[in-house]
Amino acid sequence: MKAIILFLISLLFLNCSSKRNNIYGKYSWDGGYDVFESITINPDSTFIFDWYAGLAGNGQTKGRWIKEDKYLILKSDIQPNEKPEYILLEELEKPNDSIEIKVVDKFGSIQGANCITFIGNNLIEAKITNALGVVKFPKHKFDKLQISFVGNNEIVYYFKSSNLNFFEFEMLEKQGYYYYFVNEKWKIKKNRLFSKRVKLAKWLEKNYYEKVPN
Repeated sequence: MKAIILFLISLLFLNCSSKRNNIYGKYSWDGGYDVFESITINPDSTFIFDWYAGLAGNGQTKGRWIKEDKYLILKSDIQPNEKPEYILLEELEKPNDSIEIKVVDKFGSIQGANCITFIGNNLIEAKITNALGVVKFPKHKFDKLQISFVGNNEIVYYFKSSNLNFFEFEMLEKQGYYYYFVNEKWKIKKNRLFSKRVKLAKWLEKNYYEKVPN
């Protein structure tokens, strides 16, 4: 009888221990002033990180995690060098004496895009694209081009060949702030996750992500 009781107590202890060590679930952090973050740790080694920054907007990052001792190592599906700022659609050599720049987006030609040429950091000339999304500059008078238009990522392009004189760029829409995880290490402690993101917020009562009850 005593052996049975000890066995049942052992099972209860193991069950409680297993629940305490279960890292799966959602963890949240409230920074006040409409700033809120949460991370969901899934059993399939994936995670979803959501952030809300009030008027500054919100977003979501997805990725994968691995566990090393008392730490979670997080890596986002998109890494910093995998998200293009723009697309170079075409570069050609044409029989003319000017350099022609065409600027488009997913809807078509962009009229009014600001195009600025440089030699080094010295500004040479600034123009805006016409109704066809085209602007022309004198040939071989610059080595860098900067293109900007409201709502799109800025384009900075360095010319590599003196023979090419037609370039078509597709501007990509700004996606807002994106949080990358590059093998980021978060400490696991009971039902809390500790990250450098909120560790510095020492003025807050809660500078960690706390597990949300099921």
